[in-house]
Amino acid sequence: MKIDMSPESVASRLKIANELRRVSLSLANSSAGREIMKKHSKNKTVQRTVSALGCKN
Repeated sequence: MKIDMSPESVASRLKIANELRRVSLSLANSSAGREIMKKHSKNKTVQRTVSALGCKN
């Protein structure tokens, strides 16, 4: 399988990655995200995610 490395394709993938990052941050800062952080604060995966996002517990 060959990956298209043209400037347009790379720019498109970077744009999509940035949009996904923004959505992830928005979800983490939502009331549902805060509830999950509070309810499952002992969960190692949740702890790593909170740490990676730089969220306050």
